[in-house]
Amino acid sequence: MRIPIISICLVTLFISSTFVEGARLGLVAAWLFEESNGKVVKDIVGGYDGEIKGAPKWVANGKFGRALQFPGKGDSYVRIDHNDVFNSDPYTFMAWTKLKPGNYQYIVWRNGDVWPEKENVRHLDIWINKTHMPVFMWHSKGKGGRINGKTVIADDKWHHISKVYDGKTVQMYMDGKIDGEMPSGGTLDTSKSPIWLGARPGNVAATGLFDEVGFFTEALSEDEINNVMEEGLMQIASVDPTTKLAISWGKIKRTIN
Repeated sequence: MRIPIISICLVTLFISSTFVEGARLGLVAAWLFEESNGKVVKDIVGGYDGEIKGAPKWVANGKFGRALQFPGKGDSYVRIDHNDVFNSDPYTFMAWTKLKPGNYQYIVWRNGDVWPEKENVRHLDIWINKTHMPVFMWHSKGKGGRINGKTVIADDKWHHISKVYDGKTVQMYMDGKIDGEMPSGGTLDTSKSPIWLGARPGNVAATGLFDEVGFFTEALSEDEINNVMEEGLMQIASVDPTTKLAISWGKIKRTIN
């Protein structure tokens, strides 16, 4: 089958624009949970792959494609080794979750592999309280900061959660809308700690599905967050061109036909 030159040009233009968008937003890590088997969650941008601990399961019913199902056990989580990029100032962290109602649950933890924590240096900490609403916590010069969300997200429905830190303020976004905001109290403290997804030490864990987790070295705006929510991380990630080509050409082919 002959492919018109104009179609090839459109594909090239589409791929180039997505690479530029990912770079502009500062996307440095994207875990899409598309592996379907094995004990590794691949980061398609920076190569900061995560190791699956315990008994999370691969499932087909993600928000975008597949997802990882967490059983609500403290020994079942994804561990991502430390890299200095995760000490970024500013940064944005985001994830799609579909959590079942329950008591305290954890989305992301970054302050060591033991509990109680040795130091008060939480740089990235998002959990769900007993009223099924999100909580953000952080430390600046050892002093704690906190945002209590107002949106129920442990209701067995998909929700998009984003933490945005711009160097002065921490913002909580739920499903693309601001749900809380507080001054950071200064530059957030940093550490050499790994990232835990789906649990923290001390047997506090998530029960439900995770999909499309991303880390950016920029403080994203509300419009940018909503664009990522709609398009998905794959569409803005600077990924391998052959992978992007298959997806982008599929889109354009459907449009032409």
